Amino acid sequence: MKASGLQEMLAWMRKTDLVEIAWRRGKEAVELRLENAPPASAPFPSTTLVPVPSPGVGLFRFSEPGKPRTAVEGRAVAPGDTLGMLETGAAPVKVSAPSGGKLAKVLIDEGKAVEYGQLLFLIAP
Repeated sequence: MKASGLQEMLAWMRKTDLVEIAWRRGKEAVELRLENAPPASAPFPSTTLVPVPSPGVGLFRFSEPGKPRTAVEGRAVAPGDTLGMLETGAAPVKVSAPSGGKLAKVLIDEGKAVEYGQLLFLIAP
């Protein structure tokens, strides 16, 4: 890659929220990082909370129509307990507790769109 190409990339990076970029084509490779940028991946503090991610994409519901909501912060949950469900356009997909404990945090609201892997709940063992 020519120096002018690198200068263009740096100018473009400064106009975006990017702080680091890697480019490869065949055997050529370039990695750029803006000065004074935070580390690309800051370490997360250790925690004992168990994450409950979304098993798919859809609209989140706490329960089936006509049934009471069971996923409430502070409530005890057992492994496999249903915490909610996803409306996916096909059959609903259950969101289940991966482990037992106390439901420490509800991170989603009723009827909100969710992505695959999005954190929905945190469970304290």
